[in-house]
Formats: sequence, C-alpha cells, structure tokens
Amino acid sequence: MLIYRKNFVIIKMNYDRIFDKSSDIMTLVNMNEILKMAMQKGCAIGAFNVVDINSLHAVINSAVRLKSPVIISVAEIHFQYIDVEELAPVIKAAADKAPIPLALHLDHGQSLEAVMKAVQCGFTSIMFDGSQLPLEENIAKTAEIVRYAHAAGISVEGELGHVGGAEGQLEDQSGDSLFTDPSEASLFVKKTRVDALAVAVGSAHGVYKRKPRLDFNRLKKIKDSTRIPLVLHGGSGIPDNDIKKSIECGICKINVYTELSQNAVGSVRKKLAEYSGISYPELMRTARRAMENVVAEKIEIFGSKNFV
Repeated sequence: MLIYRKNFVIIKMNYDRIFDKSSDIMTLVNMNEILKMAMQKGCAIGAFNVVDINSLHAVINSAVRLKSPVIISVAEIHFQYIDVEELAPVIKAAADKAPIPLALHLDHGQSLEAVMKAVQCGFTSIMFDGSQLPLEENIAKTAEIVRYAHAAGISVEGELGHVGGAEGQLEDQSGDSLFTDPSEASLFVKKTRVDALAVAVGSAHGVYKRKPRLDFNRLKKIKDSTRIPLVLHGGSGIPDNDIKKSIECGICKINVYTELSQNAVGSVRKKLAEYSGISYPELMRTARRAMENVVAEKIEIFGSKNFV
C-alpha cells in the first residue's frame, strides 16, 4: 500500500495549495455534508453524470430552479471523452454562481490514476470502486484511500457487492451472489470508515432488459448494520414507487446517467427529423432541455425539492 501513501501525500499537498482553507476560493461542498442532511430529511440527492458543459448546465439549471442540492458526477469510464482538467474549473465556476450546495464527485474510480487526477482537479468527493476485488483487498485499498482523502477534506464512497453493467450501456443483471451481504457491509464500513456505501440490491447500470427487482429486505438490513448513507447506482429506469421505497430503506444518493443520455439523443433525433436545416446551437439547446426535464423529474421523485 506504499504507492497509495506516497501518492496521497502528493495529492494532499496539491489540494491544500489549490484550496487554501483560510480563503473563500472553494465553493463546492463535501458530499458527506449533503448526504447527512438527506438522511435527516428522509430524501435522496441525485448524482448526475456530466460529460460536457451542456449537460453540466442542464443539471445545475434544474437543481437551482427546484432549490435542490445536487451532486455533479464525472465517471472514470467517461475520461476517454472529456478532459477532466479542463472541465473541473468550469464546474467550479458554475458552482460559484449557484445558490445551492453542489458536490463534485468522481464516479466509479477504479484506478489510482483516476483518483489522483480527480483530487488534484478539486473534486470534493471520490468513489473508489473495489467491488470486483476480493473482500479483504477491497477493504485494504478503500481504507488507505479514505485515510488520505479525509486528511484533504474529501469524502469517499465505497462499493460492496457488484452493480452490473456499465454507464450508458446495456445492463447485465447478475445473480444475487453478487449482492451486498449485510454482515460484510458492517465489517467493510467499520474497517474502511467510508462516508457512503454503494450497494448491490438488484439495480444495474445502463438499460434494463426487464423490470428491476430491488431486494428491500436486504437493503433494510444493510441500513441497520452500517448506519451511513447508502447509494443506489443504476437509478435510470427503476419505477418511481421502488425509488421512494428504497429511500425509506436507507438510500440517500441515487446515480442517474442513462436517462439523461437517452433523452438527449432522442430529442435531437426528433428535431433533426422535423427540421433538416437546424443549427448546431439549436440542437445543443434541444438536448439540454431534454436533460433538464429528466433532472427535474428525478429531483421531484427523490424528495429533495425545496431542500434549500
């Protein structure tokens, strides 16, 4: 684990230099602050993946209009499409203008390089996804990251159990052998000291081939055994009633990306079919409005409207 220790010392030095705690430079908030309030209020906060400035403004516009906190997520799997070092300052500038709490979160960070880049770019929260590792290795690596991230004032989300599929791709729902074990969840939280835990209880990334069936009894047991904010990945396509029930069972953060992508693409295709001579800026606005509608709808369902 020495490589983690060495690199996080460098990360903390860079973080402290960029965000002097005695100044007012940092306007983004720690995700843990938002999720603790969500636990108290009995709602969930949406974590929406952004891939460009257009999707960023779609998320923030709807969150501001509905007076809801929001988590801006950037997934490691999307690093191939975006330059995080260029996008992060834009996100921070937008947060500066927004009258709502915003956290900047690394989604599904699986490599040390991605985690380092996110922290150096000013992310206020990171997810280390060691869910495909053996339990003890997942615990050891997550705990090491937590220690040094916490020293820099950054919250950490871990994952136990494995949520199938990939962002924006067809889902691959696995059997319940990969679901989160409540007793292991308790051990994982105690040993790693993560701020939030992503759980596998029947949801999946991407497009559902069949109606998802969430294991609410398992979710309740995990809530009781961990007593920290729980995270539901694969929030696109889950029925509204199941979303609300999952919040009652301990879910405080819900990840959404696939519906944003689907609605943006669908609206652009429809516009192109109607107006062959449409301009690129108009297409951008069409996509943004479609994504704004998704974000607004999710905020209503998650119960975070008029939160601030």
